[in-house]
Amino acid sequence: MKRLVVLAALTAASPASLGVSSAHAVCDGCVVSAVNNMNANLSTQIQGTTQAVIAAQTAIVTALGQSTAQLSGYETRTARSQQRVEDAAQQIETMRQRDLARAKAEGGRYDPAPSACGDLSGVLQFGGGSSSQGVGGNDLVNSSRNRGRGNGPEGQETTLGGLAIAQNIVADREQLKGLGGYLDPTTDLRLILEAQTLDTSDEQVAKASARLLNNIVDPSPAKPLTAGELKLPQGQAQLAARQIDEARRSASNSVFAYLGDLAAPTGGSGLVDWAKKAAPASYSNTIGDQVSTQQVIDIFVQSRFANPDWHQELARMAPEAVNREIALTNALNLHVNWMMFQLMKREAAVSATHLAADLDNRDTGGTAITTGFKAASN
Repeated sequence: MKRLVVLAALTAASPASLGVSSAHAVCDGCVVSAVNNMNANLSTQIQGTTQAVIAAQTAIVTALGQSTAQLSGYETRTARSQQRVEDAAQQIETMRQRDLARAKAEGGRYDPAPSACGDLSGVLQFGGGSSSQGVGGNDLVNSSRNRGRGNGPEGQETTLGGLAIAQNIVADREQLKGLGGYLDPTTDLRLILEAQTLDTSDEQVAKASARLLNNIVDPSPAKPLTAGELKLPQGQAQLAARQIDEARRSASNSVFAYLGDLAAPTGGSGLVDWAKKAAPASYSNTIGDQVSTQQVIDIFVQSRFANPDWHQELARMAPEAVNREIALTNALNLHVNWMMFQLMKREAAVSATHLAADLDNRDTGGTAITTGFKAASN
């Protein structure tokens, strides 16, 4: 305890009061200064170290940023390089597919069937005979109507009367006997129906066709009425009756006009060339210097379903060629269906005319309805 008191007293006392010299006090000041200098140096070193650390951190951040930018550049260049690789692969695949298609084409993969080229030209010329190369069906009908009315050269026999008509019918039969392979073509309807092409550019064939039509529709027309007869009531009644007959005969004429146009030569030399090329070796009908729409259709059908060679060709055809065959067949079916529709219209007119004629015949027998009762006698 005493020591502690002494130390406290010594500490609180100044150097002078303790009898210590000033030199010793100076030495104590140097120590403090040294300590301060040391603290200052340490602070300076710490500040320098801190700044160095901050500078190092900044450098690291800068380096990281540069590295990131460099990596981003690498990624961009890698993406571009990958895109170029993909583009090149697509170009190579396109060229490969093009080469494959070229090889298939050179190998005949896409070539049309041998008959397709010719058949297409034939289909396009269906109906090309709007102007017949010979005497068409309408020409035959007009000739028949002129004969019935006594008009022009065709009606000369009618103006002379019944004997002249009979003599001309017999004379034509004798003159045209055996024409077309028929014993009497002026009375044999097969002349028009069975011939694939009825070459009415031949005057004899045209004459036989006209006489056949006359013998069927209006074999013995009445003499034309004179101007004096037409002024009488009886003449007027007779003229009206003849008009009715002509109207009803026109239904028959419309059918024969259509059949005549089908069999009449048409289409010109181009269609004849097609027919000779497209017809199969087994085609049984004659192909002359004229062909009709009817024969064009016949050749098309015979060159397909009835032709064994076509079935073998079809088995070897590429799908594209088969599709062309289907398209041609569909076009033909549409055409034939339209032709059938035209004929059906004429047949309907004939049926209506026949019904009207039957009603007239019934009316002439009386229209009174029998009741079974007898009238009372007066």
